[in-house]
Formats: sequence, structure tokens, C-alpha cells
Amino acid sequence: MQFNYEPALEQYMRQKGKKTIVVEVISSNSSDFEVTELHVHFANDKQAAFFKNTKRFRAVKTDMGEVLLPPYRLEYADTVTFGIKSFFGIRYVTQEGIRL
Repeated sequence: MQFNYEPALEQYMRQKGKKTIVVEVISSNSSDFEVTELHVHFANDKQAAFFKNTKRFRAVKTDMGEVLLPPYRLEYADTVTFGIKSFFGIRYVTQEGIRL
């Protein structure tokens, strides 16, 4: 499995000093329906240590830093691509190549 970063994300990570991306599975359960989806976000050093030590996430080294993957099974394509998008000034990390 290979991790690629879009140029805009690389530039943003260098500019802001970000080096760790976390891939989490988030679930929301209400009385009518349940939603489970992937949540991809940045983590600082303290958060990264929490994910690695307490939640047992697996760290994969990349050119830009680390990608933290959950301990349970997900489907990964041969190449996973991370990008960045903006919605009303809020930036968020996108991914292609990982499925539940």
C-alpha cells in the first residue's frame, strides 16, 4: 500500500507544521438510523501518542510524516491518496482508496 498526497495538501502541511494524519471510523446511532463513516483528520504530537498507545492505532511512515490507521480491518486500495478541501473557510482532509 502506497500513500500519496495531493500538492495542495503537501503545501498546507508544510505551511502549518502538520505531520500526522489519522483515519478513524466514526459511528452515530440515533433511534431511527445508524451512520458509520471514515473520518480523516490531522493530529498533533499528544493526540498521535494517544492514538498509538491507548487506541493501538498502527503508524505508517510516509514522506510527509505518519498516517495512523485503526487496529480493525478496513479495505485499502494499492494507492491511497489524501487531499484537502475547503468549505466556507473550514479545511478538511479527504481520502480516496480506503473503504469500510
